[in-house]
Amino acid sequence: MSGSTEKSNYRLENAAIAVLGAVTLIGIALSMTVFKDPDFHLDLDYLAAIQSFREWSHGLFNKFMLLVTEMGAGKLSSVIMVAIFFGFSTRLGRFVVQTVCYGEMMNGLIKLTVCAFRPWVRDELLVPPGNAIKEATGYSFPSGHSTKATAIYGATIVKSLGRSKTLVVVAGTVLFLVLFSRNYLTVHTPQDVIIGFVSMMTLILILNKVFRWVETGNVAVKKWLVFAVSVVISIAATLYFELKSYPQLTDASGKLIVDPAVLVLDSYKGIGYYLGAASTMIFTHYFKGYEAEKAGMEQRLGMTLIGILVFFLLNTSLTPMLSSIIPAKKYVFLTAQFLTIFGTFAILPVAAARLGVTSERTEKESPAV
Repeated sequence: MSGSTEKSNYRLENAAIAVLGAVTLIGIALSMTVFKDPDFHLDLDYLAAIQSFREWSHGLFNKFMLLVTEMGAGKLSSVIMVAIFFGFSTRLGRFVVQTVCYGEMMNGLIKLTVCAFRPWVRDELLVPPGNAIKEATGYSFPSGHSTKATAIYGATIVKSLGRSKTLVVVAGTVLFLVLFSRNYLTVHTPQDVIIGFVSMMTLILILNKVFRWVETGNVAVKKWLVFAVSVVISIAATLYFELKSYPQLTDASGKLIVDPAVLVLDSYKGIGYYLGAASTMIFTHYFKGYEAEKAGMEQRLGMTLIGILVFFLLNTSLTPMLSSIIPAKKYVFLTAQFLTIFGTFAILPVAAARLGVTSERTEKESPAV
C-alpha cells in the first residue's frame, strides 16, 4: 500500500469516527430531551404501523424474526462469537470478542444515562409478539441487540473490507436483519436501533486504531496501559452506577413498572465483560494460545464445540456458585461474566496450545481476515 493511500485511508477513518461520534452524541441528547417529550410519538407510530402489518399478515414473519434477533444478543450470537474465534479465525475472533465486551460496557453506560423506557411502557397498545418481551430487559436506549450485533458483524465487515466480499455481504445482511428485527418485534424504537448501530461502529473504528497502535513498538507496555485505562473506566462506571439517580415509574397500585436496581445489574455484567476482555489481552500476550489459522478442520470443529460448551457452562454455573461466596448480587454478575470471558478466550486457548491442538498449516493456507 502506497503512502498516499495510507494517508487517504487514515483521513477517511478519522472522518468516519468524527461523524459517527457526533451522530451518537446528538442521538443521546435528543433521547434525553425531544424523544422523551410526551407529545413526541413518531417512533411509536412507526412501531404501530409494523404491528398492524404483523396482525394483517397473521404473524407470518414472527418466527423468522425471533430467530434472527437471537443472532444479535441471544444464545445464538454467543455461539457465533465462539465459532469465529475457535473455528474460523482467532485473529478476527480476538477483535470481535474485544468489541463485543467493550460494547457491553458502553451500552450499559448509555442506557443508564438516558434511562429511556421501552415502547410498550410508553404505549400499552404496543405488544411484542412471542417471547420477545421476556428477553427485552433493561432500559430501551440504545438497543443492546443492535449494539452486540454491530460488534460481531460490524467488526467482521471492518476486518474483511478489501479481503472477502462474500464475508462482507453475509455479515452486512445478517446485521441489517438483526437491526430491523428489533423494530419488527416492537421491543425497540428506531432511534434505539440507529444509535446502537452508530455508537458501536464508532467504537469499532476507535478500537481498530487502538489495537493497531498497540501491536507496534513496545507492545507489552501499551497493552498494560490499555488494561490500566480499562480498570480506571470500570471503577468510574461502578461509582457512576451507584451514585446516579434513576426515574421511579410506578403503576396505579404504586408498584414499580421498571425497577432501576434490576437494570443496574445488567450494566454490572457489562463491566465484567469489559474487564474480562482487557485481562484476556494481557494474559494471551505472555502465554501462547490456540490459533484457528494453524489448526486443521477437525481441530477447528472440535475446539469450536469445546469452546461453546465451556462458554455456556461457565455462563450458567458461575452465578449460582458465586452467590454463596459474594454477598452483593451485582458483584456476582460482574465476576461471573469476567470469568466466563477470561475462561473461554484466555484459559481455554492456552490450555489447548499446551496440549498441542495445532497443525503444520502455514499462514498462506489460512483464511484471509
